[in-house]
This record gives sequence, structure tokens and C-alpha cells, in this order.
Amino acid sequence: MLANRLIRWSGLVLILVGVLLLLLGIFPSLLLPTDKPMLDWVLDNEWPLLSVLAFVLSVLIPLALLGLYARQVNEAGLLGLIGFVIVFIDSFFYAGIQFDMAFVWPSLAIHAPALINFSGPMFTHPLFSIAHDVMIHLNPLGFIMFGIAMIRAGVFPKWSAILFTIGMLLASGILFPPFILRTIGGVLASVSLVWMGYVLFSEKA
Repeated sequence: MLANRLIRWSGLVLILVGVLLLLLGIFPSLLLPTDKPMLDWVLDNEWPLLSVLAFVLSVLIPLALLGLYARQVNEAGLLGLIGFVIVFIDSFFYAGIQFDMAFVWPSLAIHAPALINFSGPMFTHPLFSIAHDVMIHLNPLGFIMFGIAMIRAGVFPKWSAILFTIGMLLASGILFPPFILRTIGGVLASVSLVWMGYVLFSEKA
């Protein structure tokens, strides 16, 4: 069936997402001045490449989540459905933020640097701060629910689901301090995504 083939090939998307997550979990802490204000990050020579990779990752995440959920839709139950809906919708907010960080922030950093300040007018504006805060709080909640549902469903190896839950919980917060937690989360989540992607792609039925 076409659906089964699409689910199987979504395993490659999961593997790609895992690889990108690993790169973006390690390289920013090595290449960017993470001990300095965000403005220094954006002005750094490595920012364009890393931010564009992060945007590509944000575009692929909904596809990866869709394949991951479709494979266990019956076993994940109501908890899995609610968790999936939260993280799937929230992933589009994440993509919007990543688009701005990759293609808008470099210009702002030069012509309106105050907007890249966490205490500046953009981050403190009600519309932005509310949307940003909702995304930050919903994302971890969704991944906890989705991860617990995957562990209970037993479709994927137990430890891959556990690593997914812990890793995505740590890595899902945008600009979540301290940065080392995002790095650890990215590494754990990347291992789980590559693992589950291989499981999906290697299935015959």
C-alpha cells in the first residue's frame, strides 16, 4: 500500500532530521560565542550557515513527526494523539521563528540591533512574547505526552522512545538556557531519531 511505503520512506526523513539535530546540537556550542549576548551570535561569521541549517531542520520536523505518528497511530492512543497534535502544530511556530532567525535577524542585527536583545522592544512586545512563551511551554508538554505514548505503545525499541522523550524535552525550547542542556538534548534526540528512522526504513511490510 502507498501509505505503508510513505511511512517506510519517512524513516529516511527521520534519519536526516537526526543528523541535522546532532550537528546543530554540537556545532553552535563550538562555533558561536554562546557566552555572549544573542546579538554577537547573529553577527558571527558562522551564523548564516547554522541558522539556515536550523531552518531546514524546522521544515523537515513536521514530516518526520507525521511518519513517526502514522506508524503507531493505533497503539499510541489518545495520549499519543494529543501529544502529536501539540508538537505538530507547534512545529510550524518553530519554523516561523527559525525563518526569522536565518533570514531576518542578520539584517536586524546591523540596522536595528535593539530588536535582537531579549529585553528589547521585539521580545517584550505582547504579541511576540505571548506567541513565544506559548510555543516554549507547549512544545515540552507535547513531547512528554508523545514520548510517553510511544514508550507505552511499544512499536519502537523502548530505549529509542525514552531517548526521544528526554532529548526532545531538552532540545525543544527556543533559546533555552543554559545552552549545554540543548546540546545534550540534541545529541540524545538525534540518536533516537536515527534509531527509529532505521527501524521504519528497514521494515518490509
